[in-house]
Amino acid sequence: MPEIQFESLSVELLYILIKVADLKSINKSSEALSLTQPAISKKIVQLENYYGTQLFIRSPRGMELTAAGKKFYTNAKRILNDFHDLRSSVLDKSLSMQELSIGVLDSISSFLYPQFFIDTLSKLREITITNRIYELIMPFNNDALDAILMDSAFRTDLTGDFFEKKLFEEPYFVVYSKENTRVTHLTGPKVTAKELQTLDVLMYPKYCPIHQRIMRIYQEICMDPPKVTEIDYSESMVSLVVNSPFVSILPKSLAVNKVTHNIQSLAMKQLDITFLRSVSLFAKTPEILSVVDSKLENYNQGH
Repeated sequence: MPEIQFESLSVELLYILIKVADLKSINKSSEALSLTQPAISKKIVQLENYYGTQLFIRSPRGMELTAAGKKFYTNAKRILNDFHDLRSSVLDKSLSMQELSIGVLDSISSFLYPQFFIDTLSKLREITITNRIYELIMPFNNDALDAILMDSAFRTDLTGDFFEKKLFEEPYFVVYSKENTRVTHLTGPKVTAKELQTLDVLMYPKYCPIHQRIMRIYQEICMDPPKVTEIDYSESMVSLVVNSPFVSILPKSLAVNKVTHNIQSLAMKQLDITFLRSVSLFAKTPEILSVVDSKLENYNQGH
């Protein structure tokens, strides 16, 4: 067997064989490849000598592949496709979701982008889904998370360099029992901050971003917040609101979910314009922000 020479197996030779086979002509291949006809003929002979078999025969229809040539042609096409894939993977410097660790608030993953997180759950390097805001902020600040989805207002708790893309805004709603006359007697189109002060409010503990955001809003408008009773379980909260004078405060996406599933017992009324929830995507680099944002756009929920 002849010694294998690098030029005997070069990608160029595969291109030449495929082009001659496709065009059935050395002359036409010469024009397409910008090579002289003798150079192409020499390279075909080089391949035939190396493999010890004839790859082409001349016929009235032009250059025809032999049986061995047809097998070589099929394998050459496959090798070139693999080569292009290899080259693309080396040159492609874009990030993939498999490289990323993402954190998200449960209210966002469950009610705003549920299908996105269902589809990417097993593809991400790591994912953190929580209703505790500090379980996103601390790992992000410590570079343990590459990107997080949370309320925009908490950007002030982030340290170091980060990049933000605001995704949407939604209002907050008071969720209450249809039997709760303290709310049903309120005649305005929305519940004001002053009216909310008079209600018994049931909320998740202070680790909850909704709780924190409501408290901050009252600070910003220089008013005392309503009295808040804390409870840590979603279903218990719903049950208590249904059967008591308590109300809860939820962003629209959560409020709609809770009321829809308890339509006979619960109602909802929007808080005034002061109370708006803004949600952002935060990322460590512009590249990460772009990759995640482009994926999220495919699952836009109409916000």
